[in-house]
Formats: sequence, C-alpha cells, structure tokens
Amino acid sequence: MNAVLRVEGLNAGYGSTTVLRDVTIEVPAGEVVCLMGLNGAGKTTLLKALMGVLPKKGTVTFGGDDITGWKGHRIYDSGMAWVPQEDSVFSGLTVREHLAIALGGEGLDRGISAAAQLFPVLGDRLDQPAQTLSGGERKMLGIAQAMVVEPKLILMDEPTEGVAPVVVQELIPAIRVLTENAAVMLVEQNIDTAVALGTHAYVLERGSIVESGPVTDLHDNGTLAARLAL
Repeated sequence: MNAVLRVEGLNAGYGSTTVLRDVTIEVPAGEVVCLMGLNGAGKTTLLKALMGVLPKKGTVTFGGDDITGWKGHRIYDSGMAWVPQEDSVFSGLTVREHLAIALGGEGLDRGISAAAQLFPVLGDRLDQPAQTLSGGERKMLGIAQAMVVEPKLILMDEPTEGVAPVVVQELIPAIRVLTENAAVMLVEQNIDTAVALGTHAYVLERGSIVESGPVTDLHDNGTLAARLAL
C-alpha cells in the first residue's frame, strides 16, 4: 500500500490523561480514509496529535519521514493541512484575505482561482467579510484554505456537521476532487457521507481502534450502524 501517512502504536492525551491507546492506521495516497466513532471517542484528539498540537508516543511516518517529534509548524510545512471542526474565520477579514493568509502572501491569484473552481460561491464572495458567510460557506472556506497550499494530506474534522443537506451535496464532490492531488483523513459520523466518500474506515471507541476495513464492507455487514448507534 502506497501510504502517505502511517501511524503505529500511537498514544496521546491531555496532561496525565491518556485518550488514545495503541492507535495504528494508514492513509493511502489519493484516497479518503474515514475516522469514525461517537462523540468522545478520541477522533479530534488524534487529529491534534498528528498535527503536533498534542504530545504523543508511538511512530508517525508522513511522506516517508518520521515526524513523531516534529512541531506543528514543521508538520504543516511538510504538507499536512488541517480543517478544524470549529470555524476558523477572523472577524473583519474578507474571503480573499483569508486565502492570502493561508498562502502566506504567495501565489494568491492561483489560490483564488483554485478556490473558486472548487467552490464557485467563494469566487462570488471574495471581497465579502468571511464572518457574514453562512455556516456551509464557512466550511467551504476552511477547506479552500487547506487546499490552496497544495498539501499531501488534508485532515478534516466533521466538515458536514451542522450544515444543510444541500450543502453536504456540494461538499461531497468537492472532497472527491481534492483526492486528485492529496489524501484525505475525514472525521465523519454520518454513515451515508462516509460511504459516499471513503475507501477505508477506522472506528474509534474509547481511544482505541475497534474496527477497520473497506467502508462498504463495514456498512454492508452492519458494523458501522452498530458501532455508531446512540
């Protein structure tokens, strides 16, 4: 398997509290791997650990490099981008300015063109304050900010949560387009969205991987429905 990311025996948490225990996953290049589980399972903690926000033990290999002990800025510069669950909108700044911040002032025209192609609505709102965008449009902006830096891997934390179904139907093909140039690790609780996008899924429960396999197999045999039932 041509994996852009390999995580082996990862343990991480907050202070003296261990949240993740012996997590092992792989993300192949050009694919969407879904990380699933109920609230509190440790999904966001895993993304934070991968991005260097939290200390961790184990081994994380990215693009062939052991990045286990790297700081967040170095991980980002190596080609790993993160779309957090919460809004990453700065008050008073326009859509154009948000893209400029992501790009560090370089290649703005190219970035704007790419963002507008992925999400035409953003191209229509370049000079609009980002805080005035709808919730779904803010999700699009967050994804666009990650995409324009041309990463090898994009970590997405529940991009479809809390948005209208019509917006979800716009996000799904856009995320598929991203896999032309990057792998995606998608934190997702909606089974239908996972099946529509994912090739492989890992299910977290109380900080450990309890199921893994092709998304369609885990869906068809009832595993996802059983593990994600409230």
